[in-house]
Amino acid sequence: MRITIVQQRVDWVDTLKIYRDIVGYTRAYTFPLNGFIYTWHMPLFFMISGFFIKFDTLFKDFIVKNFKRLMIPYFIFSIIGLFMEILKRYLLHREALDYAHDIKGIFIDMDFAGLCNTYAFVLWFLPALFFSRIFLYLIKNKIPSLLLQSFVVVFLFMASFHIDLPFGLDSALNSLIFVYAGNIIFEKDCLIYLFFCLL
Repeated sequence: MRITIVQQRVDWVDTLKIYRDIVGYTRAYTFPLNGFIYTWHMPLFFMISGFFIKFDTLFKDFIVKNFKRLMIPYFIFSIIGLFMEILKRYLLHREALDYAHDIKGIFIDMDFAGLCNTYAFVLWFLPALFFSRIFLYLIKNKIPSLLLQSFVVVFLFMASFHIDLPFGLDSALNSLIFVYAGNIIFEKDCLIYLFFCLL
C-alpha cells in the first residue's frame, strides 16, 4: 500500500505545480499580489518535491536518476539561455556579456546571483533541488531519529544564511528544510491513510 501511494502521481499536485510556475515566473512587477506570491511559491515547490522522494534505492542510482531529471535539463537550458542573451545583446547593440563570469555562473556558482545576467537565472532552483534531495537522502538513511534529523536540517538551514558555497550548495541547504517538511508531511498523511484502511 505504501509503495503504491508513493508511486502514484496526484493530479492536483501536478496542476498546482504548473499553476505555481506560470504565475510565479510572470514578471509583472506591478501585479498587486506579486509580493505575496513570491513569499510562498518556491517554498511550496520544494515542499511538494519532498512528497515523492523514495529512499529505498541505492545511493548511486538515486544520484544518477536525479541528475538526469534535474541537472541535465539545467545545463541544456542554461546554455540555451546564455546564447539567447548573447544574441539579444548583439541584435540590440548592447554591451557584451562577461563570458567568463557567466560561464562560471552556469557551471560553478549555479545560483541566482551567478545566473542573473542571462535567461538562465530562472533555473537556479534545479541545482538547489538536486543537492537538497541528496542531502535529505543521506540524512534519512544515516540518522534514524526523527528528532535528530529535524535538528540537523534546521541547523543546516540556519547555516545557509552565513555561507557562500559553489554549485548552489548554500541554496540547497536553504531549501532542504522545505523538502524535508514536505517529505515528513507526506509520510504522516500516508500513515493516517493506512490507519483508516486497517480499521
